[in-house]
Amino acid sequence: MSPTSLGPDGVQADPDDSRARPRGLARPKTLTHAVIDHIAEAVIRGTYPPGSPLPEVTLAAELNTARGTVREALRALRDRGLVEIHPHRGAFVQSIGEKRVREVFNLRALLECYALRTAMTAGYIDDAPLGTIRAAFARLDDAYGRGDLFAVVDADIELHYVIASTCREDLLLDHLKSIQMETRRVIILTKVLDSDTSAEPDTHRPIIEAIEAGDVELAVSRLDDHICQSREQLLARLRERDPS
Repeated sequence: MSPTSLGPDGVQADPDDSRARPRGLARPKTLTHAVIDHIAEAVIRGTYPPGSPLPEVTLAAELNTARGTVREALRALRDRGLVEIHPHRGAFVQSIGEKRVREVFNLRALLECYALRTAMTAGYIDDAPLGTIRAAFARLDDAYGRGDLFAVVDADIELHYVIASTCREDLLLDHLKSIQMETRRVIILTKVLDSDTSAEPDTHRPIIEAIEAGDVELAVSRLDDHICQSREQLLARLRERDPS
């Protein structure tokens, strides 16, 4: 199924756009940003499966934009790990392999656990940040209760970012943002498209409880265990899909 065309303002004209876009992100400011977001969302949701071609001419016609804009968007998505570009062959959706999944989730564990330890040790998680964390968890719980699987993934990623953001280290948070797309894509392709989100609120609740209790070591340990367990579950699903 072809993705929805962009509207005259360069923004994706999709009635579900509010669900598709992670909470808190600003709307794109340029046509190129709109094309980047549009193609990325199609890749993440599996509209363009791993390994499928992304021809500039076809995309430009579908999105009613210039090939140069599409080319620029594809290069940006290559830098984000969603697209690979081969000379004389064109652009293709990046395949998802075990090595990449391990790298992404191992990096997440290192960055997020460091961020949480830093924030709790420094006393940054007082009433206001704790309230923000609880609100993010409530959105995850609500999405799960509604059975909105794409919203569950967005709320899951948002909760992790909200917790990490309490460390107040901009460079670390920039690195986390840079792998959010890949994280979301892997989860959607391996779990959501199979209608499985494995009781997401229950897997996060122990982390929140340890943060509320002010137990640094327990909170960091639970966060690390959660990310590593998620990694192994996703790897197992990849092996089920491709036993070779």
